[in-house]
Amino acid sequence: MPVQIPRDRILWVLSENGCQMDMSELRRLTGLRNATIYPLLQELAEDGIVRIDGNNIALKRL
Repeated sequence: MPVQIPRDRILWVLSENGCQMDMSELRRLTGLRNATIYPLLQELAEDGIVRIDGNNIALKRL
């Protein structure tokens, strides 16, 4: 079985749950710790894939 990388897991969870959610819910559903999830979300935001608005994380529409 292939291993899912954390960045892909974040995107999958967001896409399967309405494309936006609270940070704590995203952490719970991905099973990632704060030290892991924050840098990945920053990278995704810099790449223009997600939008971070306070505690809300949303996929950007392409």
